[in-house]
Amino acid sequence: MVKKLELRFKSAEGKTKVIGVDQPVEGLDPMIAQAAMEEIINQDMFEVEGIKQFAAIKDARYVTRTVENIIEEV
Repeated sequence: MVKKLELRFKSAEGKTKVIGVDQPVEGLDPMIAQAAMEEIINQDMFEVEGIKQFAAIKDARYVTRTVENIIEEV
């Protein structure tokens, strides 16, 4: 089973933008996640053609998936 943390934002255009974190801390405090996301927004580091990519918080979530290899790496 593979777990990933997704920090999901809205761009200035209203599109969903995601920062994915592999092997995240389990049981992350929602207030800490929100503060981190607000800091990413406040840094104003990500723009494409003048459009702010991380303009607002949408949500944060853990995503879990199961991976089953049928052929191992040779």
